[in-house]
Amino acid sequence: MRRRSWRGCAPPSPTRSSSCTTAARSTTRTSFRSSEAMIRIVTDSTSDILPAEAERLGVDVVPLTVRFGEEQFRDGVDLGPDEFYRRLPTTQVQPSTSQPTPEQFAEVYRRHVSAGDSVVSIHISEKLSGTLQSASLAAQEFPAGTVRVVDSITVSAGIQFLVRAALADIAAGSDIDDVEKRVKDRRGRVEVYVLLDTLTYLQRGGRIGRAQGLVGGILNVKPLLCVRDGEVHPEARVRKRQQGIDKLVDIAAAKRPLDALAVFHCGAPQLLELIEPRLRADHPGVDLIVGQLGAVVGTYSGPGGVGIGLLRAG
Repeated sequence: MRRRSWRGCAPPSPTRSSSCTTAARSTTRTSFRSSEAMIRIVTDSTSDILPAEAERLGVDVVPLTVRFGEEQFRDGVDLGPDEFYRRLPTTQVQPSTSQPTPEQFAEVYRRHVSAGDSVVSIHISEKLSGTLQSASLAAQEFPAGTVRVVDSITVSAGIQFLVRAALADIAAGSDIDDVEKRVKDRRGRVEVYVLLDTLTYLQRGGRIGRAQGLVGGILNVKPLLCVRDGEVHPEARVRKRQQGIDKLVDIAAAKRPLDALAVFHCGAPQLLELIEPRLRADHPGVDLIVGQLGAVVGTYSGPGGVGIGLLRAG
């Protein structure tokens, strides 16, 4: 199994050019040409695609906002994951997040549509954030069918799978209808699992969803959660982190065959050593994407977690 960083993994592309966005300095622009039109992929920062990575992949990443009290940061632009996890254990204020405005999306769409391009915009589950709503409102400004906004029904590595596969479809010559359809077809095969050190941050942030039943249970347990069909679901409770890691490895094995696999940490890179070699051994021939949850998702996961994302074979 080849090890890939989330800063790479650009699909093959016959036509590729790139330039940084000057106005917002928060998105990166690269173009892919199909046989009929230029199709742009737009996503948001809950995909955990950092700016340098976005430039290599060829996508626009619209940042959400993270706030520590009166301080405000653009996720992945003003505040990277390493700095976020350094601040999180020492802050006296629970960080909060907010979705991009419709105008932030419209600015990106406007640039592409005015150049004669079309857009497929792939975003965090509507059940977890208002980001999709902002993107959908922005898309109404443009001719019907020019900007296609798609609910990924997932988050983080799950969005990355859909973005990367869409880029590969475009590079292979798919038109916008096919690209949109394939994103929607694939999203039901995406699952993201995360072993948290605590449910405290998820509960405080109001994103606990169906995992509410884990609160108030056995003390000193570590919750294993799954993002499936757009919501957070309880998967298991374990007493020791190693038990949870074993469970993650077992889940990935049970879902074979896989089209894609990812492993990520929440400000705890040392945990990768406990799971990455096992995933590589169990899934030869499947590229393993290795990364870290960003500030927005990390606001709710808290530090000390580890997880996997998987795209089941279709």
